Amino acid sequence: MRYRFGTLQQSLFAYYSAVFIIFSLIVAGLLYVFLASDIRQRSEEQQRQLGVSIVSNLDQEVVKMNNFSMNIVYSNLVKEHFSHYLAPAEGSEQTMTSDPALYKDTTTLIDVILAIISSSNTAKQANIYDVNGKMLGAGAFNGQLSVDLTQRPWYKETWERSGWRVIQLLEGGALPIPTGEGKSDQPYISLTRVYKDGNYVSQGVVEILQDAGTLFQHLNELQANNNDLRIYVVDEQNTRLYPLSSDADASQAGYFDDVDLIQNLSFPPDTMQEITDPLSQSKQMMTYMTSQETRWTVIVMQSKHSLFASLNRMAVMFIGATLATLMLILVLSYLISKRVTLPLHRLQRIIQKTGENDLLSGQDSGQLFKLEHPGSIREMDELNDTFIRLNQQLLQSFQDRLAMKSQETEARLLALQSQMNPHFLYNNITNISIMAEEGMNEQIVAFCTNIASMLRYISTPGKNGVPLSQELDYCERYLECMKIRFEDDLHYEFHIPEEMKYIQVPMLMVQPLLENAMKYGLGDSPPWRLNITGDMDAVQQTWQIHVEDNGPGMEPEALAKIMHYIEQSQEWERMPDLEINGMGLKNIWVRLKLWYGTAAHMQITNKPSGGVQITIGGSIRKEHD
Repeated sequence: MRYRFGTLQQSLFAYYSAVFIIFSLIVAGLLYVFLASDIRQRSEEQQRQLGVSIVSNLDQEVVKMNNFSMNIVYSNLVKEHFSHYLAPAEGSEQTMTSDPALYKDTTTLIDVILAIISSSNTAKQANIYDVNGKMLGAGAFNGQLSVDLTQRPWYKETWERSGWRVIQLLEGGALPIPTGEGKSDQPYISLTRVYKDGNYVSQGVVEILQDAGTLFQHLNELQANNNDLRIYVVDEQNTRLYPLSSDADASQAGYFDDVDLIQNLSFPPDTMQEITDPLSQSKQMMTYMTSQETRWTVIVMQSKHSLFASLNRMAVMFIGATLATLMLILVLSYLISKRVTLPLHRLQRIIQKTGENDLLSGQDSGQLFKLEHPGSIREMDELNDTFIRLNQQLLQSFQDRLAMKSQETEARLLALQSQMNPHFLYNNITNISIMAEEGMNEQIVAFCTNIASMLRYISTPGKNGVPLSQELDYCERYLECMKIRFEDDLHYEFHIPEEMKYIQVPMLMVQPLLENAMKYGLGDSPPWRLNITGDMDAVQQTWQIHVEDNGPGMEPEALAKIMHYIEQSQEWERMPDLEINGMGLKNIWVRLKLWYGTAAHMQITNKPSGGVQITIGGSIRKEHD
């Protein structure tokens, strides 16, 4: 179903706003997509460059260790001392204490290696092994040891590679260092390669050890400066080299899932991808790359929130700017639509201010509907002139219609009142006949006196209503007649505030309620009681009168029928035709509607304790004068 706007200004405002808002949202959306894509690309490049710098730094450290090992392997001095003192020999074992020359050359070799270490901080320790397990160390430990070469963690792989380097992560407890430097919680990076003589015959193994904390110092500094940054380093066998903790630290538990993503080839290198942290379920941005030098894989992870912090700030600013723009658009649309419809509104206000009194005053229509700023829009002037002509015709028709309606209303009120008169006479003549049959002569005299007074009241013209005090006096005389007939079986009380007795009410408005109670409320055994009470609301300017009896109450069907009749009357376009027969409650309600209009009130309820309460009311100043 198509929506219809209430006013022309609303329609223009809606169309202008829709066009401007849609255009603004399209421009804002395209601009946001462009800026967001630019920020994302720069963030991705930033993370990739961070990974490249980490790989470059690690390559430099490993290359220094590799160069150190190559210097030892190709050093003529090392070859001379190694072949003379550490090569396999038949006969008794030599020692530095038994051979001063061996001691001198060994210390000289150690001094050369220490000089290299101290000059560049290349390694923590350098060890040279022969095939028989003799070891010469320089660095943290300086001297000789006899070890089981086959028990070293790198032995098999190093020997198989036959001269190519082997890099492994070793715990301090696995190092052959008796000086206390090899602590079990201190990891080292070990670079080993087979040492060969001039004939390319394997003579032993050269081992270069570097403290892992020193090798990964740059990574530690990066993470210390950024709490949302996480870095992992793994070798070709997916053995974790960094972080250094060997414990199953819960904060690094997600590392294995990250490695699985890479190994499954679902995540290409050098590109940033979004993943979910398996521990915290937070969104992380991850990039990895593999070093061509070491074949190590460096994994860089950052919180999506922190990495795209600038994007989030831009989004907030963009939303704020968009909302401000939309508000400005709404204001401009309102001003434009108001400017376009302003002349029409002026004419509308003039018409709305024109009331019934203006039409009845006889004022000239040309002056009554004159615009404050004529000639601003030609169409508005033409519309105003046309309306003036129509108003002249409307004024004459309105006056004729008003006169007819006033005469019709007066006729209906008089007709309703006249319908009550024969109804009253019929009921009371019946009562006198019953009393005569019972020989109640004195009571008949009093009864007739009251009836005479009541006839004078109802024969008085009352089209403009009567004070409530006169209506109540009429009601008391009626109840005195009933008291004569029923004696002590009937009790009644009036509780009406004094200030209510001066308000104007229609004639014969309360007595029919008492007559209805006498007719239908005496079904039970006596005594019968009637209570007539009233109240007035000074704020709402309304009054109410309540008539209660202690009879059996109304039948639910009859009560529902009369209440349905009252509710239906709210939709009447004109009063229904009236009949003499069956007056009573409907008659009273119709007269209330004619007299008070929408302020008329009537409510009928069965009391829980028994009996019926009927309430009528209206405004203190009636609507129809």
